[in-house]
Amino acid sequence: MIQVQLPDGTLQEHPDEATALDVAAGIGERLAGATMAAEIDGMVVDAMRPLKQLTDADPVPLKLLTNRDAEALGVMRHSCAHVMARAVMRLFPGVGLAFGPTVANGYYYDFELDEPIREDDFERIEQEMRAIVKEAEPFERFHLGRDEAIEFCGELGQALKVEHIETGLSEHPDLSFYRQGEFVDLCRGPHVPDAGRIKAFKVLSVAGSHWKGDASNGRRLQRLYGTAWFSKKEQAAYLERIEEARRRDHRVLGKQHGLFSITPEVGQGL
Repeated sequence: MIQVQLPDGTLQEHPDEATALDVAAGIGERLAGATMAAEIDGMVVDAMRPLKQLTDADPVPLKLLTNRDAEALGVMRHSCAHVMARAVMRLFPGVGLAFGPTVANGYYYDFELDEPIREDDFERIEQEMRAIVKEAEPFERFHLGRDEAIEFCGELGQALKVEHIETGLSEHPDLSFYRQGEFVDLCRGPHVPDAGRIKAFKVLSVAGSHWKGDASNGRRLQRLYGTAWFSKKEQAAYLERIEEARRRDHRVLGKQHGLFSITPEVGQGL
């Protein structure tokens, strides 16, 4: 048995294989459904991993992160980046995966793809994401040794991941992956327990990028940006703020009201 200490000081005993989700379920079904991740000693971790794998502390200082916590929002957005990448892989066969981190108010994923992703594609990407969320498959973490990981990513046809392991992760003998259905990605995590906990998301824009931000390597990528929120209401408010900022943009206002003009004498270089 292991002891768990909750933020209010309450001590609980649980089986050795207990997870943060198990602790949440023991308190209440509603809390378990709202749990996105956990925090142990200030570190945000998966709620579905055995606590004994995460710390040697006794008792385990556990904080459950729910859809009321900012830290959980970041975890959910990271998981949404994986869902978006999975949707893109379904729609664009042969796509190469780069990285998919969270950013302010959302996330992005970089793809290597022969054909361009266009704004017209956003709706069908979102439709595929909704299908994945509805399936509510779990995020499953597993580990491979470095050589196994290189072979595994090679079998998946993910050359960028192979290169990253060989160069950027040369000091790491053991690497973590997350599987969700047919989708597998090299990733440190953490993630939400399952995709069904992602409630509101939107694909926002696409832009060009370079592999590891280095234009000299010649690997041009496509960066797909998205946002995700705990509720559709929060997302709608955010999208309205974006639209309001766009309306207030002085360049947009200037164009609409004829405040700016270009003359041949001055030219277009100012």
